[in-house]
Amino acid sequence: MTRELLWEVNPGEHRLALIENGELVEFRLLRTVGRFASTGAGDIRGARITGRLGAGKALVELDDGSEALLDCAPMLAEGTRLAVEICRPPIPEPGRWKRAICKARDDIRVADTAARDLPAIGTIFARYAMAADCIIVPDQNAWTELTGRMGGADVPIRIDAAAFSGTDFDQLESIAITGEVAIANGQLSIERTRAMAVIDIDGSGDPLALNLAAALEIPRLLRLFDIGGQIGIDFLAMPDRKARQRLDTVLAEAGEMLGPHERTAANGFGFVQMVRPRFGPSIAELLCGITPGRLSLESRAIALLRVASRSTGFGPRRIVAAPAITDLMRQWPAELAALQKRLGAEIELVPDSSASGYGHVHVSQS
Repeated sequence: MTRELLWEVNPGEHRLALIENGELVEFRLLRTVGRFASTGAGDIRGARITGRLGAGKALVELDDGSEALLDCAPMLAEGTRLAVEICRPPIPEPGRWKRAICKARDDIRVADTAARDLPAIGTIFARYAMAADCIIVPDQNAWTELTGRMGGADVPIRIDAAAFSGTDFDQLESIAITGEVAIANGQLSIERTRAMAVIDIDGSGDPLALNLAAALEIPRLLRLFDIGGQIGIDFLAMPDRKARQRLDTVLAEAGEMLGPHERTAANGFGFVQMVRPRFGPSIAELLCGITPGRLSLESRAIALLRVASRSTGFGPRRIVAAPAITDLMRQWPAELAALQKRLGAEIELVPDSSASGYGHVHVSQS
């Protein structure tokens, strides 16, 4: 099996795609700014116990001020400082955030947590890069950034802009946001709820044929967009037991690509429940936060920075957007400074409450 990793460097966010034997199998976003950049699975943090919840659980306040759930909590008094490891970062749900989950690390001193911290982008990147046969970047800027991140790792890196033509990252993001994917004679719709991700199948023609097409596509989408946890699949109802058994067989075979997971058989109403490990937010959750189906302010700000980074010309770049978006950008001075250096032009943030969409970038030729 050949494994190629496409790596795209952008202000505030890096995007990667894993290609196995020529097929796109995983799409990932690695934030360098904002809420999703601050806490990732495997990070080591300093924390303070703020309350006991019973049954070996406690609430802790992490050093960044956020709250987390401490699992298998040691019997320590409230106010005690300790080192913890993030098992699952905060997860956005419709309208609210689910706390991060962590565990105590008594083998690490609290004073050493800053030195031991490994941002989420580092842990995710290392997992993908070390398993790749080759890493492909679109330009010299990405090559320079990646070479510095790799250190002495022995993984070939090459510049090949043409390799990205068959993988439209913007289109992948659009699919993740809408949750709508076409299949033969029908459509899949993926919707986030607080309880689970729900997948609905709709279309015309033979129900078994439509369900089988969906069964082949669903595992691919779960892996592609990193959808885990509780998943409900609402297939078309099939009273015929043999038809349901056929569906179960196809779904089981297609689901082998997912690795460890649990799944129920399809019932008479066509409902299947699946459970996958969930180590962090899905692509849709990264893009939309607590507003399913709509880009979050953070994602809109990052998208504008990406547009600015690709703009051409010699004059200053004026980023015009709603005040909430420009205010957020001002909290990322390092990203703005790096972008100015890369473009060789000044970046001006212009708040405009009447800006349409998520804003626009204007290049002055003066």
